[in-house]
Amino acid sequence: MATTIPARHAAHAVLHANQHIRIANPSGHQVVDVWAFPLPSTTPTAPTWMSMSQSRSKLQKIIPEVNDTFVDTHRRPVLTLVQDTSRGTHDMLFPACDGWRYEEAAGAAGGAEGEGRGHASCAGNLLGEMAQFTGRRQGRGDGDAQAALGELEDRVRRWGWTPEPLNLFMNVPVRGGRLSVESPGGKEGDCVVLRAEVECLVVMSACPNDVADTNAGSPGDAVYEVLT
Repeated sequence: MATTIPARHAAHAVLHANQHIRIANPSGHQVVDVWAFPLPSTTPTAPTWMSMSQSRSKLQKIIPEVNDTFVDTHRRPVLTLVQDTSRGTHDMLFPACDGWRYEEAAGAAGGAEGEGRGHASCAGNLLGEMAQFTGRRQGRGDGDAQAALGELEDRVRRWGWTPEPLNLFMNVPVRGGRLSVESPGGKEGDCVVLRAEVECLVVMSACPNDVADTNAGSPGDAVYEVLT
């Protein structure tokens, strides 16, 4: 059954090895930040995650294509892109938007110090979904996978650092060695299908960015469905 991710919000799903997930862009202009965390992780103090820097190195490219496999921080396969109905505009370079991004934008627009810090962000959405999965909000956290991700969540929260996402449908042209962010320019209902190479937690954020052309200036919903 398909599930809607409301604009500016996030969701997560656990995939078993060889299970597929479809992520759709109903409006054609909504970016979806995606993270994946192998389960169970190696040890409670050394969690791994799908790494765009390692994936770029492994694939020798900055824009993924069908049949490309994304790897984790130890260069082990995590997710494979098996279907793509979009025009292939995806990004492996940009970080997740965060409070600092929006504080900077507010300052540039003449806002007061600290303004923009409470803006919804993909970084904040990731933390929220990780907390739900590990049971932090209920004071739980059992099993190696939950312990490992709980440790990672602590580091993300303490350090103000976010693992780099796969930015589905994000249009980042490279011209003359320079990057720009442009409207996705997709069509309604564009979607991708990812196959899990290992059991993993997948987190998806319907990007809240409304200060750039990332989502054509108007963040919208995303949709996902776990397939058999």
